Amino acid sequence: MNESSENYAKIYNDFSLLLEYGERLIELQVGTKPSGSYQVYGERIFVKLLCHGKTLKRLSPTPGLQGASELWDISSNYAIARTLIETFDALAYIAIENTDELERDFRIKFWKLHSEARRLKMLTLIGSQDPRVEGVRQDVENYRAEILAHEHLKKCGAELRKKIEKENYQPYHLTQKQRNERAGINNEYQNSVTMHLSSHVHTHPFSVFQLVDFKAGDPECLGLMSMGLQYSTAYLAKAIVGVSAMFKPMVPSQSNEVSHLLELWERIIGNGIKSC
Repeated sequence: MNESSENYAKIYNDFSLLLEYGERLIELQVGTKPSGSYQVYGERIFVKLLCHGKTLKRLSPTPGLQGASELWDISSNYAIARTLIETFDALAYIAIENTDELERDFRIKFWKLHSEARRLKMLTLIGSQDPRVEGVRQDVENYRAEILAHEHLKKCGAELRKKIEKENYQPYHLTQKQRNERAGINNEYQNSVTMHLSSHVHTHPFSVFQLVDFKAGDPECLGLMSMGLQYSTAYLAKAIVGVSAMFKPMVPSQSNEVSHLLELWERIIGNGIKSC
């Protein structure tokens, strides 16, 4: 096994190890009663994140088995990695960030308002005649009224109120930079990760021409395939740390290797590559 194959195998195995631990963590919650709605959502969002992780692993070359006859789908690989990262964003906002109950309630209602408003828009665009559409419309109005009357909105500034009054709904009331800061994620790291993944997810000339030159088994291509796993490992580790804190003491024991990986990736994602 050459050096590039060894490096890839290490990245693949590290991701697999954390993914297995995440599965054991969520399995341990079966039969337990969540203490609040944020835990209900947190558990389900974390399961969604783990599902993305399992799909990413399937799309990634198996160490020692990669060969020139395989098709390495870097675009789909990176798309799943980016989706995993976006899932972590929702997980942190809704469930694992340490905030007071008033703001947590506001966040969940704000998140639901965007979801139902988007759903209503899609149903309207297709001209749905389903009688349940009116129920969705009423949900939007109810959430909108609750948000406008919410005590936490007073702390958010007049601009946000204006957007809601104009029915300009967003999934989060905080900017990406603010969410990164509160989640303990280096903003430059987040930007570089999403830009790199997007360069292959979007159908730009760069990604189209690179697809033609992308050859399974090539060391450079193997390095590129490892990046989706590597980026996802950072956010998977961050998610595991947050969900473990949320469900303590119902958490599985950690091996030294798992503990080391969680500490390592929390440090990297918090400080950024430049500081490492």
